[in-house]
Amino acid sequence: MRILVHHRTEYRYTQPLTQSVQYLRLTPRSGTSQTVNRWKIACPGADLTEWVDHYGNVCHTLAIARPITSVLIEVLGDVRTIDTNGVIPSGTTTLPFEVFLRETAYTQPDRALAKFAQKFRPPVEKDPIAGLHQLMLGVQEAVAYEKNHTTVHTTAAETLAAGRGVCQDHAHVFIAACRQLGVPARYVSGYLGHGEGTQQTTASHAWAEALVPDLGWVSFDCANGLSATEAYVRVAVGLDYADAGPVRGVRTGGGVEELDVTVKLSPKTAPASEKPASGAKKASEAARSEGQQ
Repeated sequence: MRILVHHRTEYRYTQPLTQSVQYLRLTPRSGTSQTVNRWKIACPGADLTEWVDHYGNVCHTLAIARPITSVLIEVLGDVRTIDTNGVIPSGTTTLPFEVFLRETAYTQPDRALAKFAQKFRPPVEKDPIAGLHQLMLGVQEAVAYEKNHTTVHTTAAETLAAGRGVCQDHAHVFIAACRQLGVPARYVSGYLGHGEGTQQTTASHAWAEALVPDLGWVSFDCANGLSATEAYVRVAVGLDYADAGPVRGVRTGGGVEELDVTVKLSPKTAPASEKPASGAKKASEAARSEGQQ
């Protein structure tokens, strides 16, 4: 599938902004599931410095050191994706897998979350793929998809207690549960361009990946109850949202901030020659065939 991306982020301020430093993780890399044909980030009036973090994400530092009342970050891209059956080879990260067992501020469990995770220990230990799909559906059932109830600061424990959240929250709960079960897991940010029955059809998105021995990093989108397909564009990975969120930073001045974000995706189905063989199974299909989903 070919996906054209137009992602526009604009900050407006009631008073002049005197200084701002933003860290952008808005640039995907070519890899197993995608080829980046073209990608451009434009930030008029700002200095951009590119670097690569320890997770392998392409990042930019945006710096502004003059009075300004608005900041525009515009992304234009062209990505060709393929269906990898929801799996990314484990060799795509140079970090020890144990890193992805670390608890963070977002994924620190409370008693309720730890108890929730333990319900899935027997199936995960018996059959990791089937068990993790059960966990994904368990998170989806426990946390209803609802916008405007949580914030970017909401933790996995808070989300589970509230029983409501969005894709970021689903990912954090799933990741926290995986780590309680001794399964390395990571947060993925990106775009979801198309998919029947999905909660978000054209938007920025977030999901999780769990490490399955002898298979690789398997994707789990709890918001939609499926593994990633060719409709997903992977942009950044990390332990949680703090490592992989699109834009984070600090500012001096500016008064009250107003944020406007628009994402427009134009998915185009790839030729049949670029699709996986008909005999291939998605991880989710394999689980269904065993009666686990």
